[in-house]
Amino acid sequence: MKKKIIFSLCLIFFSAHWLQGQTTGSYYKAGNSVSVIDSFQINFDNQYRIKSTNIIPGTENILLKGKKLSAQDYKTNYALGTISLSDSLPYSIFDTIFVAYRSIKLSLQKEYQRRELVVKYDETRKDSVRILRLNKQIDAESIFGNTIEKSGSIIRGFTIGTNKDLTLQSGLRLQLSGKLSDDIEVIAALTDENTPIQPEGNTERLDELDKVFIQLKHKNAAATFGDYEVQKRYGEFGVVNRKLQGLLGEFQFGNTEGYIALANAKGKFNSNSFNGLDGVQGPYRLSGQNNERDIIIIAGSEKVFVNGEEMKRGERNDYTIDYSNSQIIFTPQRLITSASRIAIDFEYTDRRFVRNFFATGTSTQFLNDKIKIAFQFLREGDDKDSPIDISLNDSDKKILE
Repeated sequence: MKKKIIFSLCLIFFSAHWLQGQTTGSYYKAGNSVSVIDSFQINFDNQYRIKSTNIIPGTENILLKGKKLSAQDYKTNYALGTISLSDSLPYSIFDTIFVAYRSIKLSLQKEYQRRELVVKYDETRKDSVRILRLNKQIDAESIFGNTIEKSGSIIRGFTIGTNKDLTLQSGLRLQLSGKLSDDIEVIAALTDENTPIQPEGNTERLDELDKVFIQLKHKNAAATFGDYEVQKRYGEFGVVNRKLQGLLGEFQFGNTEGYIALANAKGKFNSNSFNGLDGVQGPYRLSGQNNERDIIIIAGSEKVFVNGEEMKRGERNDYTIDYSNSQIIFTPQRLITSASRIAIDFEYTDRRFVRNFFATGTSTQFLNDKIKIAFQFLREGDDKDSPIDISLNDSDKKILE
């Protein structure tokens, strides 16, 4: 399933690039698209792997015995970059096929190897021998090129005390940004900490742990992988603002734009409204949709309003929040009375089931932006086959039925 999703997002890029440079003629070089011709000797495996790192879908032309093959005579696997001929096609092992296609020129290679096995003639033994040859040293520049800016750090340490056991600490932080080609830009932020806790809600800016964010940008499309926040507005009621973990694809051609999101929702959305108490700055306890108390607030997902005015998080601002205990405390900068109307929108998790999230939307404009048509579909729900902290046996399921 993941491979299909990633492949679909890749097609967004390839299609956008192809539409941008579409012209007549079999071979051309436009923008960052380049024509390539590969030749292969017929083999028994019937698998022919192209030399380039990618192939723009629909641009391949295959010649066999001087005749151009139709789409029914071969099959192309764009994800693996392989071509196979149909079994009903007449050919022999002495034939050669020529594959002409267009490819997006990238600085990436298909394979990176530290050593390679080569065959050399040994004058002493008067025979051919196999030896290992050391290739060019593999580093970040040899993989990504010199157009990528990279930075990061690795942390290793330990903690010990008179009243606690020895604990090891490790962490990885990596940032990448730059252009993979003239039209494709990459932005990546990878963090991995061995402390599975949420950040404290006493600062205006949050540093989240265990975060993966990779984004590929093209002027007509964009793809985001990992942890991201989707913010879309389609009309008065089609407003979505969620923190997700998965895939996001976006495109824009002229006056038409759209997106598709497939992800795991980190939590459920809920809103609490109540009046304050005289002389009580907090803590005020937040509850779930069914008034449950044992919940965990998703860090950074809250929006706090007092008398219709949005508050700012931080000890020097309006409030602090304890995400693990789902409690909020207002600072002396914002005095709370019985006349204070408090409304808090937030996302939370009750550690019951993994939640799946799917959203798609598109909009287009006509007649010099005088008419706009928009569509959006949202779906979110628990994955009944993926429980987290609960386990139901057959008798429990029978009781629930």
